[in-house]
This record gives sequence, structure tokens and C-alpha cells, in this order.
Amino acid sequence: MKDGIKIIVIDDDEGIIEVIKDSFEDKYYIEGFTSSKEAIKQLQKKKFDILLLDYYVDEMNGKDIVSEIRKTNKDLYIVLITGYGEEITGIESLEKLNIQNYFEKSGDFKKLIVFIEGVIKSIDFFNTKFCTTAERLKKLRKINKLTQDDIAKYLGIHRTTVTQYESGEILPPVQNVVKLAKLYNVTTDYILCYELEIEK
Repeated sequence: MKDGIKIIVIDDDEGIIEVIKDSFEDKYYIEGFTSSKEAIKQLQKKKFDILLLDYYVDEMNGKDIVSEIRKTNKDLYIVLITGYGEEITGIESLEKLNIQNYFEKSGDFKKLIVFIEGVIKSIDFFNTKFCTTAERLKKLRKINKLTQDDIAKYLGIHRTTVTQYESGEILPPVQNVVKLAKLYNVTTDYILCYELEIEK
């Protein structure tokens, strides 16, 4: 499980970080930080799927942190967690900050854990149930330790065409999908994302 969803927590309350770690670290990879600068450095070094972000951390607030992160990372799913719901409403946060979700802290940690579990399941669902042929082709090539030149030679096409397949610019013709399925020892349905089950 630990090579699945990766979570980073930024909160000035060490207790919140510990509650989240205790609840999820057996299932997911989690790192927690009380320093926004240290957390941002780690985000630049390592890929995470979810950021659980307190609004007031240190000299940087949630808006500053999100702005800094989004300069280099557009894909991170950010959940703003705050105990200042009257000052920073959920609607306002979603409209003004480049985040995906919002949770208002209360004394009930169980609600927070249930909320986070829902976010994780949603992300995991979309990561595992939906794909593109381009992503599949790129992943299969890398798993098999082949270069785009290798695939181009095998299919008898230019390398730039392979690049277009893997970027999603064009879809491979049926005969090439069949050849690639044979090469990678998978079904054509798998390459075309018709199968819902993705190999782990």
C-alpha cells in the first residue's frame, strides 16, 4: 500500500500531524512539517499526491504556500484545513486559492480523518480507474526498458510519431495497437484503456 498515495502535511500543530500519521501511515506514505519552507523544499524534491495544508503555519500563510507550490507543481491535490472558518470560508478559499478542497477544523478529529479518507479514495479511484492510451503506452515502454527509437524500429515508423502516441497528439492505428499489445504481452483493450483493472 505504501507505494500508492503519498501525503504531505503542513500544520503548525504537531498534534494534528501526529493524528493524521497515526491514522494513515500503515496504509499510505506520509510526511509532516511544521515549517512551511522545509515542506516546500521537500515538495520540490519528492512527488506527493495530496497536501493537507493548515492556513496559518508560520510567517507564510496558506495563500503564500499555495502560490509558491503552484509555481512548480500544478498537479498536487491541495486540501486547506483551517480552524478559522469565519475568516476564511470554504467557498472563498476555493475561488481565490488554487486548491481542490477545504475542511474546517473542529475538536472532532474523527470527522477530519473520515474527510481525508474520502479525498484519498477519490484520488485513488481516478488514478486507477481512468487512464489514456498515451499514458499506457509510455508506462509500458518504460516498464519494458525500451526507448522511443526501439518502438519506432519495431513499428517501422518515425520516432516523432511514437512521441505523438505518448503525448496523446495522435492515436495509434489499429495495426500498431495490435503489434504493441503483442510486444508488451497485454491485450489491446488494456492499451486502449477499456479494461478498468490496471496492473499494479
